[in-house]
Amino acid sequence: MLRPLTLHIGLSKTGTSSIQRTLAGQRAALQALGVYYPQSPGVVNHALLPASLVSDPGRLWAFNPAFWDGMAPCDRLERFTEAWREEMAGLPAWVERCVISSEMISGLLRDNDEVARLADLLRRDFDPIEVVVYLRRQDRHSASAYSQWLRNGILRPPSLPESTWAENWLLDYADLLKRFADNFGQAAVRPRIYERESLRNGDVLGDFLHATGIALNPPADAPSSQSNPSLRFEGQALLLMLARHLSAANGGKLRQSQQWIRLADTLSESLPGRGWRPTRNAARAYVAQFAASNEDVRRTYFPVRVSLFSEDFSDLPERADELDMNHVAEGAVTALLHEMTASDSREAKAAMALFRLARRLDDRPLVLAALMRAVALEPGDLQARLKLASLLLDEQSWHAAAEHASAALAIDPTDILAQRLCRRARRGLLGKIPAHEAPRDPVVAPQ
Repeated sequence: MLRPLTLHIGLSKTGTSSIQRTLAGQRAALQALGVYYPQSPGVVNHALLPASLVSDPGRLWAFNPAFWDGMAPCDRLERFTEAWREEMAGLPAWVERCVISSEMISGLLRDNDEVARLADLLRRDFDPIEVVVYLRRQDRHSASAYSQWLRNGILRPPSLPESTWAENWLLDYADLLKRFADNFGQAAVRPRIYERESLRNGDVLGDFLHATGIALNPPADAPSSQSNPSLRFEGQALLLMLARHLSAANGGKLRQSQQWIRLADTLSESLPGRGWRPTRNAARAYVAQFAASNEDVRRTYFPVRVSLFSEDFSDLPERADELDMNHVAEGAVTALLHEMTASDSREAKAAMALFRLARRLDDRPLVLAALMRAVALEPGDLQARLKLASLLLDEQSWHAAAEHASAALAIDPTDILAQRLCRRARRGLLGKIPAHEAPRDPVVAPQ
């Protein structure tokens, strides 16, 4: 049985993560609509699909090592191929259409033969197939991609790519669309413009759902729809400086370093904001390189538009943004404090995992020690407070139990268990519960 397919191929830096995380996080809601979002190519980003089709494995160098799940690339891709066949053969009866999404489809499949193999693979299970792609003005795309280049170990000072740089091939939109039109049919290719005034309600997620006819209404504040915040200029400078030091220390193997991955994540989370921007003149000159390609796309797919993209560069600075080293230093402190907090949170989670293990082993001293550490690291963890207060009541440590029960109640005054534990602790302090009659609370019993 062939089903319709929406193939979302990117581009990168056009809100792809927001679209993917929403689709992956709303699978139950999609099922009610008859829409299936596959998992074998990747639970969120379907990058394994294009990765399995590239002619040159060297292009996979920028993939996060975690992508391979600890397996050699050839083994991981072989496992994907088998899983894909099984998933397609076992599609539930409720599936009326499918959606596949990965910016790597446009980013990895660079020649016509690779796209042809993709078309052949998908036509075994899908018909018709629509190809959705968001196009962004080239200077804006490259400026937005600068942080990603740094994350991938491309250690360049901020600037727009020179005409000889390999990254420019992706921004020849006429060539990109022709590859997919040649293999899927021009009528199947549906490019859209990634500009606020061109997007439905100025939002790429809403625009994608509307354009593809998926009647999904995710909450506006859903975490899945808030993805990939930009790294501000001083954060980019800090990342570049630290990258050079780490690269030297790791023999140039920056991308494979877990310290680097953690560092890049920390800076992205702790220093969001507007990144480096080119000057107006530099942006105009850069976009002019693609004038013929852009006009071809406009004439073919957007004949009613005066130009493919906005020709207004007034939002860019006339002079190059200057870097204030004091701001870089402040950014380093902010990132350090963020990582310290995140480290405490990770250790608190580890302490709670140790608590659960100790509870199964019936090791009450270790249970107590693990809970005490979890609360010390994460004072606002309601569940840790409740479990610790309950255990202390069980041990008849009335003062300590009262302290943690009160802290739990301060975290959530409506929590019924916190209220009950506070009452028990007060009765214990007043001597109204004889020691030999102090009841054991089931909260810390093995589950």
